[in-house]
Amino acid sequence: MVDNQAVSGVQPRVPAPAPAADRLCTGLSWFEERPALTAVEGGDLRLKALMPGTRLALTWSGRRRCVGWTAPGTGRTACADDAGIDTASKLAQCPACQSRDHGLAVARDRVTDDGRTYQLYLAWFAPGMLKVGITAEQRGVARLLEQGAIGYTLIATGPLPAIRRAELTLSSAGLAKERYRSRAKVEAWWALPETDGLRSALTEARTRALRILADHSIDPIPDGPIIDNTAFFGLADGAPATYHEVEALEESGTLAGEVRAVIGKHVFVSVADGAPLLLDTRLLAGRTTAVAGEDAVVAGVRTAERRRPLLYDTPTLF
Repeated sequence: MVDNQAVSGVQPRVPAPAPAADRLCTGLSWFEERPALTAVEGGDLRLKALMPGTRLALTWSGRRRCVGWTAPGTGRTACADDAGIDTASKLAQCPACQSRDHGLAVARDRVTDDGRTYQLYLAWFAPGMLKVGITAEQRGVARLLEQGAIGYTLIATGPLPAIRRAELTLSSAGLAKERYRSRAKVEAWWALPETDGLRSALTEARTRALRILADHSIDPIPDGPIIDNTAFFGLADGAPATYHEVEALEESGTLAGEVRAVIGKHVFVSVADGAPLLLDTRLLAGRTTAVAGEDAVVAGVRTAERRRPLLYDTPTLF
């Protein structure tokens, strides 16, 4: 039998492989009290569950890009300029997208009202670290989990203008702060657990708060549940005595290991050699990512060793 293609000299055409879809990591989010690493790929949202015990193995490469902006009802909109983002930034949005992002606008007090119901909460991070804040009722407790609230209680609901005024009133009265830096929260994990202190602090603060807000036009919640996330966040024994905190990611690299605990936007990852890693997943946002192979090892990650401070309980040595 004669091969007609060989005789004619025409070589068979092999279709070119389709280009791999661009998967842009948008960070870590909480869905119904479950954490997941999120990414957009061809307009679709991809989720990678990060529950303790799951394997995390991914690579990243290329320049870091803006993740766009979000708004209620429309979800995420891609950055029109595909703007570049500094590799060290914890906020993977360009100035233009920051100005359009609804959540940032509410947090920065640039929205007077959006028609939604809001919740006023008190969050506890450690002894002496009490925060007052607001979140849209439709988001449930996602906002509290995203910021790593070790304990919290909801104390009122109402429209945005009224709830925002109540937040400012409690902050001005010195009852609680409106924000804490991430560094302070992380360092406080060594002092946990403080279950008794958590419950008493939130109970007393709620009583004081509702007394201060007695003349405000809000719907108080005088006896809502006090939630303790210490064990839920894997901090029943505090943070690991020694770990390596990721300070920066290089332009390309790999992270591979087993998820040990997820606290807010931070993830403890057990790796093959040495102490666990602590990653602030905001550093991953804006990176082009892909799934790493089974034999992947950690690379392209700059870390600093963290050790639990020594506590001296002896009045005198002599």
